[in-house]
Amino acid sequence: MTAAASSVLYAGCAAACLAWGLLVLGSGRGRHALLPAITCLGAAAWAAAVALAPATPFAGLAGALEILRAALWFAMLLSAGRFIGGLRARPLLRRFALAGAVTALLAWATLVPEVAEALTWPALGSPVVLTRLALVLLVVLLAENLYRNADDSTRWHVVLPCIALGGLAAFDVLLYAQAALSRSLSPTLADGRAVLTALAAPLLALGAMRDRRWRRNPPVSRDVVFHGATLLVAGSFLLAVGAVGEALRHLDADWAQAMELGIWAATAMALAVGSTARSVRSRLRRYVVDHFFPARYDYRQEWLRCVNTLSAPGMAAPLRAIRAIADPADSPAGMLLLREPGEPGLNWAGSWNLPAETCGLAEDHPLIAQMREGNWIVPLTPEDVPELRAFCGPLWLAVPLAHHREGLMGVVLLAPPRAALPLDGEVFDLLRSLGREVAMFLAERRNAERLSEQQHLQDHAQRFAFMAHDVKNVASQLTLLLANADENIQDPEFQRDMLLTVRASAARINTLIARLRQPEVSASGTVEGVEPLTRLRVLAAQQAHPLQIEDDGRQPQRVAIPPESFDAAVTHLLNNAAEASAPTEPVRVRVWNGERRVAVEIIDRGSGMTPEFIRDGLFRPLATMKPGGSGIGAWQARELLRRAGGDLSVSSCPGLGTTMRLTLPVLDNSAATGKTEMEAALP
Repeated sequence: MTAAASSVLYAGCAAACLAWGLLVLGSGRGRHALLPAITCLGAAAWAAAVALAPATPFAGLAGALEILRAALWFAMLLSAGRFIGGLRARPLLRRFALAGAVTALLAWATLVPEVAEALTWPALGSPVVLTRLALVLLVVLLAENLYRNADDSTRWHVVLPCIALGGLAAFDVLLYAQAALSRSLSPTLADGRAVLTALAAPLLALGAMRDRRWRRNPPVSRDVVFHGATLLVAGSFLLAVGAVGEALRHLDADWAQAMELGIWAATAMALAVGSTARSVRSRLRRYVVDHFFPARYDYRQEWLRCVNTLSAPGMAAPLRAIRAIADPADSPAGMLLLREPGEPGLNWAGSWNLPAETCGLAEDHPLIAQMREGNWIVPLTPEDVPELRAFCGPLWLAVPLAHHREGLMGVVLLAPPRAALPLDGEVFDLLRSLGREVAMFLAERRNAERLSEQQHLQDHAQRFAFMAHDVKNVASQLTLLLANADENIQDPEFQRDMLLTVRASAARINTLIARLRQPEVSASGTVEGVEPLTRLRVLAAQQAHPLQIEDDGRQPQRVAIPPESFDAAVTHLLNNAAEASAPTEPVRVRVWNGERRVAVEIIDRGSGMTPEFIRDGLFRPLATMKPGGSGIGAWQARELLRRAGGDLSVSSCPGLGTTMRLTLPVLDNSAATGKTEMEAALP
C-alpha cells in the first residue's frame, strides 16, 4: 500500500478515535470514564503521528506515542482489575504493573539510537521490536486474566475493554512477531492496525458509557445520534450494494449490466422506503440510538412534545389527547374512552387511525378494575376487551387518565407499536405521567365548556332581567294611562296621547324582544351608532319631567353603541334623576364632544347617595333604596355602556344631588384610549 493510502487510513483512524474520546470525556462522570477517554485520545494522537510519517511508524514521535498507547491500554486494564477485584487482586496486579512499567521504560529507551544499538543482539533481533512485543504480550495476558477471573456479576463491566484492548494487543503481537522473524515490517499488517483501532474505539466508548455508575447523558442530542446512525447504516448498505455491483461487472455476462442497473434501482427504492417509513425509523431508534443513553427517553423533549400536542391548533381535543400518549409509545393508532358526568362507565370520545364506532366499557368491566383507580397501566392480551377488538383490531396497552379530583376520567387504548417496545418501569412512569397531564387537559377543557355554557345562560338571564325592568316601566306607563282613561276617555286630545303612548309602548316591547335575540349588534354584524345630542332631545320630548339639555358647541360625534342600548341606559338614568328631583326642579343634561370619546352628564338636585351605597349597593343587581324599585336600572345602564366600550361613573353627596357621567367611544375610533386621555380631551 502506498504512503498516501496509509496516511489516509491513519488520518481517518485519528478522527474516529478523537470523536469517541471526546464523546466519552463529555459523557462520563468520575475517574472511571476519564481513563477510557484518555486511551481513545492517546490512540488518536498516535494515529495522527503515523499519518504524518507513515514510512517510519516505529521511530520518532510516532514510536513514542505507540508505546504510550500500549501503556494506556495496560493502565486501563489495571484500573478495571482493581475496580472489580478489590483487595484480593492487588498482589497479582502489582506484579503485572511492575512488569509493565519496566517493559514500557525499556521500550522508550530503545527510541534513543545509542541505547537501541547497545541492546541489539544479532541472535534475537532488534530491541525496538522485542520490547514492544513484550509490552503488548503483557496486555494480552492481563486482558485474559481479567476476563477469566471476573465472576458473572462483574464480567459485564470488563468484557468490552478486554475484547477491544486484548484484540488490539493480539494483533500487535502478530505484527511484531512477523517483524521479528522476517526482520521487516509488513505494510499490510501495519495499515490494518488503523482499521482495527478505529473499529475498537466504539467498544471502549460503549464500555465506558453503558455502566450506570460511570455515565451520564452524552452532550449530543438524540437526533444527532439518530441521524449519525442513519448515515452509517445507509453508507454501509450502499457500500455492500457497490461491492455486489462491482462483482457483477467483472462477470462479463450479458445480463450483468441489466442486473447492476436493477440493483441500483432497487437500492434507491429501498432507501426511499426506509427514510419515509416510521417503522424503520422506530426500529433504528430502538436497536441503535437507545443504547447510547442511560434513559430511554429524553424527558425534556417528551414534555415539550406533550405540550405542543395538547396546544396544537386545528386539531380536535380527543385527537390531541390520544396523540399526546400514543407518540411517546410509538403507537400508530389509538382510541379515547371518557366518563361523562352523570353517566356510568366509559364511552367512546374519539379515535385516531381507528374506526369511529359508538362503544364503551361498563362500570363493572374487568379492565377498569385492573386500573385500580387510574394508578395502573394495563398491557392488553388477545382475551381482553373483545367487544372493542371486533371492529378496531388488536389493542396493546390501556393507559388510564387519572385526575386528582375526578378520579378515573377515561382511558386511552393504544394499538401495537411500530417496533417492539419493552414495557418496563421507565415506560410505565412516562405514560402514567402523560396520562395525568392529559386528564388535567381534558378536565380543564370540560370546565371551560361548562363555564362557557353558564356564561351564555347568565347572559340570557341578564337580558331577561333587563327586559323585565323595561317591561315594568312600560307597565307603569300603561297603568297610569288606564288610571286617567276613566276620567278623560272622551277628550279627543287624551285619545291622541293614549294612541301615541300605546304605540310607543308596543314599539318598546318589540325592541326589547329584538334585543333579546340579538342584543348588541344589528343583523349585518355592525354597530349602527347614535348621535347623543340628537337622541337626547328625542328622549327629552318623551319625559314628563322638565329637562335642560346643554352642549359644548363642538361638532357632534356619533358614538359606537346600538340605539336601543343607548335609549335604555339613558332612559333609566333620566327616570332615576326625575324621581329624585322636585317636580319643578329640571334635570340638567350636558354633552361633551371629545376627539376620541363623548361624555354625557345627567345632573339632579335630589337627596343624593352616600359613598357606602355607591360602593356597595348602587351597581349590585336587586339592590335598591326606592320603594317598589327592582335594583336593575343602574346596573343595566352600566353593563350596556361597558359592552359598548364605555363606562358609567357616579358623583354624589347626600343633600346636594347626583351626577351620572356616561362615556362612550366615538364610532370612527372604537378602540379608544383609557379614561385619562378621555378626561384630558374633555373639560
